[in-house]
Amino acid sequence: MTNDTCLPPAEVLIDHLPMDGAFNMALDEALLELAAEREHSIVRIYRWCEPTVSLGCFQARTGPVPPQFRSLPTVRRLSGGGAILHDQELTYSVVLPAQHAARHNPSGLYATVHGALIRLLGDCGAAAALRADHDVRLAAIRDAANAATPPATAEPFLCFLRGDPNDVVHGTGNKIIGSAQRRRRGVILQHGSILLRTSALAADLPGIQDLVPNFLLAEFTERLPAAVAAAVADRWTVRDVTAAELQRAEDIRGRSA
Repeated sequence: MTNDTCLPPAEVLIDHLPMDGAFNMALDEALLELAAEREHSIVRIYRWCEPTVSLGCFQARTGPVPPQFRSLPTVRRLSGGGAILHDQELTYSVVLPAQHAARHNPSGLYATVHGALIRLLGDCGAAAALRADHDVRLAAIRDAANAATPPATAEPFLCFLRGDPNDVVHGTGNKIIGSAQRRRRGVILQHGSILLRTSALAADLPGIQDLVPNFLLAEFTERLPAAVAAAVADRWTVRDVTAAELQRAEDIRGRSA
């Protein structure tokens, strides 16, 4: 995001209590709906109170589901992509009003927010990069060694086992942050999962603390809201969720029940 034009201010919501998946998705949808009536951005940082699977908006519920996930609560995300196991992670969401400069290049918002997260990760001891940059370096190494590119396979169930140029990856190539978007009449919702540790339900997905044992998690968590807010706004304030937002979320949750 460039600062050639003044960016709308942001309001930051930090959920101090982990909530269930239905509430988390309903509140994100409520913030997206309300953004049509607002001129400021919203940044939200939240957790999940129990291991939960969120399916991408176009992902079939009837597809092959790994057995360890079949008994977990399952919710539908507004955004696309593969399933996410919300367990040992932090989730962020960003809702931008229609007058935000990002509407002219919504895909660029991935690099903007992920770039801020990469810098914060580096400050806290975890070197990371966009997958596009990492893969360019990896391709150069393969070419030097005359190694073949691995054959393509069917997309895995979990989003964190899939690859996208906008992913944030550790130096090992492991995906540690993935994001997705939903757009409505110029309003943009982008939310993403920050994988902190390996879940007992997905032992093949290492998190940041597994890859970097001395990672400064407390500092990262404290600085995360401001890092995301600074990526999308010139100024911001922190506030609690309002009664109107909660009511809209409850209405949405009731419609989805």
